[in-house]
Amino acid sequence: MAAVTGAELPASDAELRTLVSAPIDTVSLIDYLKRFQVVTDLMQTPEQLRIAGYDMVQTAAEDGLIYLETRFAPAIFTEKGLSIREAIAATLEGLHAGSAEFGIPVNAIICAMRDRPLDECIEVFQTAADFKHEGVVGLDFAGDEYNHPTIDLVDAIRAGQATGLPFTVHAGEAGPVDNVVVALTMGAKRIGHGVHMSGFPAAIAQTKAAGATIEICPTSNIQTKAVQSWSDFPLSEFLSAGLKVTVNTDDRTVSNVTLTDEFITLRKQFGLNWSLLERLTLNAIDAAFIDDDQKEHLREKVLAARTSTTA
Repeated sequence: MAAVTGAELPASDAELRTLVSAPIDTVSLIDYLKRFQVVTDLMQTPEQLRIAGYDMVQTAAEDGLIYLETRFAPAIFTEKGLSIREAIAATLEGLHAGSAEFGIPVNAIICAMRDRPLDECIEVFQTAADFKHEGVVGLDFAGDEYNHPTIDLVDAIRAGQATGLPFTVHAGEAGPVDNVVVALTMGAKRIGHGVHMSGFPAAIAQTKAAGATIEICPTSNIQTKAVQSWSDFPLSEFLSAGLKVTVNTDDRTVSNVTLTDEFITLRKQFGLNWSLLERLTLNAIDAAFIDDDQKEHLREKVLAARTSTTA
């Protein structure tokens, strides 16, 4: 992507990695988010976005994924003159090209950023809706949760709801449990992270009653200090409460992880058996923003893999 505009990057992969990936001792979510700037500076032209989208699918294929529901925030790709519409279109082109090349079904969730103006967030959601038939299946709010609580985003969430697209919200990551409660009250189908629900049984019960899914991101949550240590990570608490939980990478580049890495980490830290890891995968299929036929096809693939592994 740097070659497209002639941008200079460090000579070695190791040097580049220190710029774009967060160390395990990252101070906070805000510190973690700073790592995005190097990457997003290289995602400001249609060609760069097409390359990024294609590469996302290629790395997913290399990791063995059978379905990819990625997300991106088009507003941060507009610093050099692209419109939100152009940014969405170019990224989708790359995703579609990768899907065709590597044989993985791919859809996109479009994010608005908490720290940006509400009118821009509304524009992001309304523009995203124009791409419903081109692979956009959902909406999300991401970014600096600590300084921008969910209650401040209600008008934009309502605008998103009006599009008919389902939505997920990053909440309970760097902010209090109240952010999760507001998101659920507004009709969120999924909660990104949600770890700060730990110790709040009323919020956990509300999540379960709503049928909402929790998208945990183990490595990122440790890096950003959303949880202080693995002993504080609420996976067992959430599963014991009957919540639907899925495993996610948050950001593969900044956290320098694959989905396989995340499963290995959970197995190592919590002793999860293969049956539970399979359940987490099936939860992801159930929570995906796709139709029932597509979900059933993916379930069959997962169960077939189990059969072939145990045969």
